[in-house]
Amino acid sequence: MDVWFDSGSSHAAVLETRPELAWPADLYLEGSDQHRGWFQSSLLTAVATRGRAPYKAVLTHGFVVDGEGRKMSKSLGNVVEPEKVIARFGADILRLWVASADYTGDVRVSPDILKQLAEVYRKIRNTLRFLLGNLYDFDPANDAVEVAGLLEIDRWALHRTAEVLERVGRAYEDHAYHLAYRGVHDFCVTDLSGFYLDVLKDRLYTAGPSSPERRSAQTALYGIARVLTAAVAPILPHTAEEVWGCLPRRAGDPASVHLLLWPEAPAAWRDAALAARWEPLLEVRGEVLRALEQARQAGVIGGSTEAAVTLRVAPDLAARLEPFRGQLADLFIVSRAALEAGALGQAVEVAVTRAAGGKCPRCWKYCETVGCDARHPDLCGRCAETVEAYFASVG
Repeated sequence: MDVWFDSGSSHAAVLETRPELAWPADLYLEGSDQHRGWFQSSLLTAVATRGRAPYKAVLTHGFVVDGEGRKMSKSLGNVVEPEKVIARFGADILRLWVASADYTGDVRVSPDILKQLAEVYRKIRNTLRFLLGNLYDFDPANDAVEVAGLLEIDRWALHRTAEVLERVGRAYEDHAYHLAYRGVHDFCVTDLSGFYLDVLKDRLYTAGPSSPERRSAQTALYGIARVLTAAVAPILPHTAEEVWGCLPRRAGDPASVHLLLWPEAPAAWRDAALAARWEPLLEVRGEVLRALEQARQAGVIGGSTEAAVTLRVAPDLAARLEPFRGQLADLFIVSRAALEAGALGQAVEVAVTRAAGGKCPRCWKYCETVGCDARHPDLCGRCAETVEAYFASVG
């Protein structure tokens, strides 16, 4: 028989004879050369005998080429062997490369491309590692805080997580794996590492172990960790399984992350009004970070905790930032922050000076209350109170 008739009738030979399968197939997947081959012959035989296509959807992809777009050839010496990639980088890097590619065209691969993907993988892995590292003493059954009781920045983080989960889930459903990859990567780098987790360190490391502030942070981290682990499981299965094995469990959780259903963010995580309130703050934070970097290069400060920042903005923007006045120093990761109204137009004026006072070795902030407590002469007032409260709680 003709080879195309042979492969084109495989839907009848396979789907209708195996009890675990069903006709028609959910998806036919092959290279773009099969439009006139397997896809067409399958369509012809199915329509002729059953009156409909043997598949619900068809996905086609391009071919693997080298970094310069040339066809893989042993004579050119540009063949990248999967076994060698796995031996050097691990199987998850190879899967991440596949997921990152827009397969609607030819897919490029080279040692340099794989090195770049290894760096992307490292960022995702380090984000998951940070989440796990700060949940070591967290019991979701006893320590979790209701969403309504979380600090506002923690509720903002859960809102962003819900948005990312929806976008990544939709990308998977549409077989747009490169968009799922991009959503996860951008979330880890921009929202988490670039902002939320960076701001959170002071609270996680200096607040009392069981304080409401720290438990609020851990509750958000736990929710993010579960969602992020499930979101990367289809493209980073080994990493996701490793994380799942270390993540605090809820009652009824399966032994493997791959036995989870796709997660759904609780409705309480969604808060569009809160997200809108935070937009101007995040924009201003970008201006402050640029000013801090300029001050660092000019030798005015070293680390950001050496800085005192004065923010001067237009009156309408000052009114929108006013609710955050007491949080500005923490959000900018500086020792002191002041907010003033008076800048013209949409200008944001940022003045950076060295913060007054001594450096607290516990929180690294510069404060005039360092040494105010004789029991802890090296600590600032806030850290001295936290340490004393901890000693009192342990007897």
